[in-house]
Amino acid sequence: MLAERVIFLSGDMAGSARVLDATGSLIADLPPEKGGFISGVYRVLLRERTKHRVALEGPVILRRTENGRVAVFDPSTGWSADLMGFGADNARAFARLLD
Repeated sequence: MLAERVIFLSGDMAGSARVLDATGSLIADLPPEKGGFISGVYRVLLRERTKHRVALEGPVILRRTENGRVAVFDPSTGWSADLMGFGADNARAFARLLD
C-alpha cells in the first residue's frame, strides 16, 4: 500500500459531495459539477450498507497502491471498487483526496 486514508462521504442526487477526514475535518465540499462521481460512489455505499443492514454513516478507506491505482473499501460491508474501472478522471477525483 502506497497511501491510505480514512474518509467519510456524503452526497446528494444533484451531484454535490462532501468529504471529511477521520477527525471530522472537511477535506472537500464539492458542487454538483465537481462532485458527481464521488456522490455516485456515496449512493452505492448507501445501497450496500442498507442491503447489509449496517450503519449508513461509517467511514470508508481510500487507498493508492504501488501501481498507482486508487480504490475505495468499505470495512462495514466488505464492498470495494478499483476506481480506474470508472475512468481516469473519476479515479483522479478520489486520488486528489489522498494528496
